[in-house]
Amino acid sequence: MKRFFKIASAVLLLACPSIALKAQTQSTDESWEQAKKQAQTEKKLIFVDLYFTGCMPCAQMDKEVFPDPKVAAILGADFVTFKSDILKEEIGKKLCMKYGVTGFPTFLVMNSEGKIIDVESGFQSVEQLTALLQKSKENAKKGILKKYSAKDEVYPDFYREAYLNGKRNVPFETVDAYLKAQPSLTAEVPFVIITGLRIGRQYDEFYLKNAKQLYKDYGSSSVNMHVFTILQRKKKEFEKTNDLAGFKKLLDEMKPLYSTEEWTKFERILLKDFGVEKVVTKNPNTEKVVK
Repeated sequence: MKRFFKIASAVLLLACPSIALKAQTQSTDESWEQAKKQAQTEKKLIFVDLYFTGCMPCAQMDKEVFPDPKVAAILGADFVTFKSDILKEEIGKKLCMKYGVTGFPTFLVMNSEGKIIDVESGFQSVEQLTALLQKSKENAKKGILKKYSAKDEVYPDFYREAYLNGKRNVPFETVDAYLKAQPSLTAEVPFVIITGLRIGRQYDEFYLKNAKQLYKDYGSSSVNMHVFTILQRKKKEFEKTNDLAGFKKLLDEMKPLYSTEEWTKFERILLKDFGVEKVVTKNPNTEKVVK
């Protein structure tokens, strides 16, 4: 899939192949269960669009991409679609918590049993979205799935509060104590806590060391975004000693995580004005929720 840190809705049924995804009045736990049952009955995959009102890339998807005949045709033929506003609807918040979502729109592609095939974030062009859907269909047939469980996990209270009640200012000491008590930081719950809460630099080395395995287990979207955040911090460390060669070596180690298109943009941003004071560049492809 093509993406550069592309960070999104009531069961959605396509009334006809040429119209956009449209939400019902409200997405609920019940409607989510209905979507999964429909997928099992019709032997289809599930496409979830997580968005929020006011998100520009989300609105752009609704206006430019979902109405496209090619996109609508493949969604209508092979997927049950579900859309949720993550600021207004409880089920959207729960799905964000489950997968540690931080950027919008985010798209979840699942099999009929609710097991994740892929996770993608940010604006997707018609070509990018159709490629994602086609690849997901192929991987579903091959049984290639991500490591996320299909069932709800047991989350610590601070993590549930962060996603369900918007209390995201969790003290590092609280998160750190929880993570240190876990047998494996590469397990699902520690992974979504580290990526979803964007915890401090104390776990950066662990994350970079295990990035390729995490990429394989949980998909590119969350891992790539978090690696990018870490490398922005690492850049400042290398700048203190003016070690451009060392920084480039680190970038080369992370390069396999990205597509050629992504890497061209990624490398340019990180290497631009190395050692020169600058402002952080905002990613135009994603929007984050500030709570």
